[in-house]
Amino acid sequence: MWPFKKKQEANPQFAPSEQISFSQVDTTERFGDNSSLDADDWIKTIPLNSIVSNAQSMGLPPVSASEEDVYRIAERLSRLRESVQIPNDGVYCPICHIANVTLTRLRTPCKVWKSVT
Repeated sequence: MWPFKKKQEANPQFAPSEQISFSQVDTTERFGDNSSLDADDWIKTIPLNSIVSNAQSMGLPPVSASEEDVYRIAERLSRLRESVQIPNDGVYCPICHIANVTLTRLRTPCKVWKSVT
């Protein structure tokens, strides 16, 4: 017989979805998708508001948002993201849903990117 009482398993506590927020409006299909990209490579991104319920409560634009509103929200979230260093971070266009690992493209118009894709 084991001399110790079995530790009771606690029920995991999850944060209410209203308290979760994001630092970007798009994501890649899997973590690490960017690790094999070179400066001239592009990857498709997915709008988070299309895969998350209650997107607006988490700071994301509604699915029906205009391009201007999506970009405005992405810009605000990017400023938050830029306040911390993220190794191997990249850039993405929240309108065209593409991403690249070249940080010098940050704050440049996506039309400039498209000329190289």
